[in-house]
Amino acid sequence: MPLPKVSAAQLRRHLGCRTRPSRARRGRRGRSVPAIKAASRSPPPAAMHSLNFRYLYESHRLGSMRAAADKLGVAVSSISRQIAQLEAEAGVTMIEHGRRNIILTEAGELGVRFYQEQLAHGENFESQLADLKSLRSGRVKLALGEGFIGKGLTEVVSAFTKRHAGITLSVHMVVSSNEVTRMVAEDEAHLGLIYGPTDDPRIRIQHAVPQPLCVVMKHNHPLASRDSVRLADLASYNLCLPEASNRTRQLLRQGEAAEQITLEPCVTSNSINMIRDLLHSGQFITLFSVLAASKELAKGQFVALPLDNPAFSEQTPVSLIRRLGRRLPPGPAQLMTMLESYLRGLPQLDKGRIAP
Repeated sequence: MPLPKVSAAQLRRHLGCRTRPSRARRGRRGRSVPAIKAASRSPPPAAMHSLNFRYLYESHRLGSMRAAADKLGVAVSSISRQIAQLEAEAGVTMIEHGRRNIILTEAGELGVRFYQEQLAHGENFESQLADLKSLRSGRVKLALGEGFIGKGLTEVVSAFTKRHAGITLSVHMVVSSNEVTRMVAEDEAHLGLIYGPTDDPRIRIQHAVPQPLCVVMKHNHPLASRDSVRLADLASYNLCLPEASNRTRQLLRQGEAAEQITLEPCVTSNSINMIRDLLHSGQFITLFSVLAASKELAKGQFVALPLDNPAFSEQTPVSLIRRLGRRLPPGPAQLMTMLESYLRGLPQLDKGRIAP
């Protein structure tokens, strides 16, 4: 579940509402005087050491103090000590003690959200400085799956780095759209490219274009002369597919149910590049989006045929995503504009086959 935003004022109010057991004292005339809240003497969040919040955040994100210690290059005892100091300053427990994995208390969740917001504010400050520098420096992080790597995207990357030579562009290739979404939602990447929609409330879809799955093969394959194919037509040929967890396989299972058949691939791989190499041999066919084979289609090496199947009639989009509410620094904003133009120029399959 995504954590809502929390301000420093909200965190102070939350910590201020925690009380330690104390008896009310009597005033001079015998009237009851409320006990002083112990937590009210706690320093405000801004006065607490940001390193403590970072240790709490990394322990929560990675699941344990050991994992956080390994990532940060410190001893586990240092992580434990800093979290204990944070709890002492706040006057409340931040984690459920006595467990191997980190489980946050309500106060701990507030602390993590507070730290995330401080990171976002810091990045906003840096982005305003970057505005003044007119894109002469900075870093841009883009997350995507291997299927997006091709001639078109390479040209976008090349044009961006040529235009903004002082900016470092980091392209993170991951195994699934879910991982891309997570990285963007948790500010590990400024932008992401995913195949399919997302219902993550933390994510804003900046731009989306329809990219249905199609049957892709070498231009001289026996099926290449067809205008369209059914899944049943593929049973007689060597089928090379992504692994079962891939969204392509999920859509394929729906299509198989519609035609009441089951297709067995002869090769599966988690590498889009390997699948493309196998297609070049002329012995294999696969299910790809046009984007995944854009370079070969443009050169006339591959042919893409639409699938005559109700499961593939819906136009599955390729989406450019960013975190909702995040103000992008100038560098990522420039890359976002270039990626939008790139997506608008992708070939469509709505008028039939794509062939040389």
